[in-house]
Amino acid sequence: MLFFSFSLLMIYFSKFYFIEYLFFFLNSCMIIYVILIDWMSLMFISFVFLISSMILLYSMEYMNFDVNKNRFLLLMNLFILFMFFLVISPNMISILLGWDGLGMVSFCLVIFYQNKKSYSSGFLTVILNRMGDLFIILSLVWMLNFGSWNFIFLNYFSNLDYLFNICLMIMLSSLTKSAQIPFSSWLPLAMAAPTPVS
Repeated sequence: MLFFSFSLLMIYFSKFYFIEYLFFFLNSCMIIYVILIDWMSLMFISFVFLISSMILLYSMEYMNFDVNKNRFLLLMNLFILFMFFLVISPNMISILLGWDGLGMVSFCLVIFYQNKKSYSSGFLTVILNRMGDLFIILSLVWMLNFGSWNFIFLNYFSNLDYLFNICLMIMLSSLTKSAQIPFSSWLPLAMAAPTPVS
């Protein structure tokens, strides 16, 4: 609720925070991590907190006597961390890192019960997530035409053909991650209902 309240305050005061951290500078190459905190990112973070807290509360009761409960809680916390990493970053490289982190943790959650069925569905999850990675990497290549991987600084009106290609690649990658119609074959296989792993 705290992040939701902050997002409402940021809407009211029309504020946002942009934080840059320079990791290192070598010749003309700067490795910078960028964080954007505005009302929309805080709203998404509040929803992620709400849903993940409900899953964690349910799993604490459901998996009370499970031997691997701590491993599951660690995987869930890593999933939440990579989700935050994905939401607050306006840089496509760090979005790709958060995306890959979500893919790895999703694979670990799908194969959590370690049987033959979960391994096959886990590898199908990996293959379809790699397709999403391919689309994000193609959008990164198209963003080189603008000279920056920070999509906040893009000159959107310089070349609309490049911008259309970038938006198309990002939209196709989001279809793979959210298991929309052409890429939804992994989702029913990953369910281990009624467990919290699902």
